[in-house]
Amino acid sequence: MNHNRLLAYAHLVMASGYLVFTVVGPWAKRGESYGVFSSDGGTGFGIIGFIFAVILVMLAILRIIGRSEVLPGLGVEQLTLVIGVAAWLNLICFVVGWLPIFEYGEGRRRGVPGTGWGVVGAYFTVSQIPLLLSPLTLGIPSPSKGIKSLSETNRQVFSAMTIICGVGLICFPFLAWVTSGSVELSAFDGRNGNPTSGPRFGYLLFAIGVTLVIAGLMRLRPKGLTEPGPNLLLSHCLLGAAVLALTMPLGIIISCLQRSGLDIGIGTWLTLASCLALIGLVISENKTRNAVGV
Repeated sequence: MNHNRLLAYAHLVMASGYLVFTVVGPWAKRGESYGVFSSDGGTGFGIIGFIFAVILVMLAILRIIGRSEVLPGLGVEQLTLVIGVAAWLNLICFVVGWLPIFEYGEGRRRGVPGTGWGVVGAYFTVSQIPLLLSPLTLGIPSPSKGIKSLSETNRQVFSAMTIICGVGLICFPFLAWVTSGSVELSAFDGRNGNPTSGPRFGYLLFAIGVTLVIAGLMRLRPKGLTEPGPNLLLSHCLLGAAVLALTMPLGIIISCLQRSGLDIGIGTWLTLASCLALIGLVISENKTRNAVGV
């Protein structure tokens, strides 16, 4: 049994553990424990976590049976790395972004609801999946056959669109993300002694947006950017950033739809649109380059 197959079985074990913790364990504690799909538990982030868990298990099975391509220009290992990082960050966003929005208890016991053991177990299992993939996806000494270079026109178009999407991720978190009556909260609003709090995703989205703008500007140069690995292209990294950023507005949208008294702000919808546009862009680039991977 070679090291690739051992990594594939390790991937399956970790993905299965992540799925079990996600579904069985509680996500939030407010006197009682609430599960992944509850409006007081995992809410939208729990639903996204469950979907990611199913995808990661399916990708592990594909690796074991020797399947290399999932979508045109997107290999199993590449997609696993993207989903693995996004699933890991989705849990962090739930704990530090969505959960603190609501206070629990009264008097001296008033505070932020506690985190359930399902989230803790899911975090430690899913955080290992990107580490398992890094030696395989980044360390293969020779690139896959048939990876094509972008034409000058396509390179400029893809770069310009990346910059536009990055600017969207920089600007849109400043707008209203969650509204409750007359109160409008952006993705930058923290609690700071105030009983109301925004989701506080703005700092991360701002950083992702700045990175996308820099990457897009550097790709506009005649020689572009050096690919990060022989089988991990810049377009795969951009896909990872897009899926990662997508979990935040999508989690808010699903969560607000589950709860009464909360409405979805315009900034959430605009950020979602930027993320979807970037995902479509990089999938198109992957297909153009035929970057299947290992």
